[in-house]
Amino acid sequence: MLTRCWSNHYTVCRAAIATQRRFISKKSATNSLTGALCVIGDEILSGKTLDINSFYFAKRCFELGVQVEKIEIVPDQYESISNSLQRLSQNHDIVFTSGGIGPTHDDITYDAVSRAFGSKLAYHDDTLARMRRIMKSRGSLTMPDPQGTAEQIAMARMALLPANAQVVYPCEEYWVPVVSVMGRVHVFPGIPKLFEDLVDAYLPGLVARLSGKTVLAFTRALVGIRQRESAIAPILDKLQERYAPMGVKIGSYPDWVPKKQPTTNEVSPDWKPTVVVSVVGKNKEQVEACRAEICLLLDGIDLGTNTP
Repeated sequence: MLTRCWSNHYTVCRAAIATQRRFISKKSATNSLTGALCVIGDEILSGKTLDINSFYFAKRCFELGVQVEKIEIVPDQYESISNSLQRLSQNHDIVFTSGGIGPTHDDITYDAVSRAFGSKLAYHDDTLARMRRIMKSRGSLTMPDPQGTAEQIAMARMALLPANAQVVYPCEEYWVPVVSVMGRVHVFPGIPKLFEDLVDAYLPGLVARLSGKTVLAFTRALVGIRQRESAIAPILDKLQERYAPMGVKIGSYPDWVPKKQPTTNEVSPDWKPTVVVSVVGKNKEQVEACRAEICLLLDGIDLGTNTP
């Protein structure tokens, strides 16, 4: 619901700001797990294929309270993949990969992961058996076989995994595993449907195990403002400085409008913001207090709050 905080809701906003004052003396670190994604593929870097896995990874991490700090796109090259994963795994709690685990010559992710973490490749018997069982149930006449025809060997290549990896099957309907190395690097396919289904099935449990407690998701509040971004920058700077110790982040996005902008009798349906300010944090009360203060100080419109 669109709301002008300086109007009828002035009292509510002042109360929210008073709530914020109670928190300002407390250092409230979010203590979030950190995440990173390594997207692998020449087709992404050449513009042939649109990468949507990055968006989905970031979205699901946000919903689960994981702070995504890095997304890298690397070519189908051993050194590029290995260097990226070594670096990301040293600095982040959760590192996912996307792409490069198919049957062709340019699918080198498993091999690159093995090289990065001092392992060797070996055929994974359980994955081969799972491939055969599921492929047979779907009517396939050709089965993976490391000692078979060229096509069978190519199929079996998808079960040639790092020997030191932990292998799990989050989705019963797929033979494709999630391959985990060093407890931090988790290898996923690049096909968006598979990537999304496997992330949905695997990530929540991983986050719960690593956090050792109930997952605390992020909350995002949006405020529409009809002023130049340069005009509101000084106020946002001061607000960010005060709210930063509480783990609240303020972002400013000019000429951006949510896909589903709500309307109300209080504001003309033709009203469009020139800037949308986002407020993100794990404590909903703090986020709402910051949102209310932005509305009050900048004559803003509440565009809603998103809490998974």
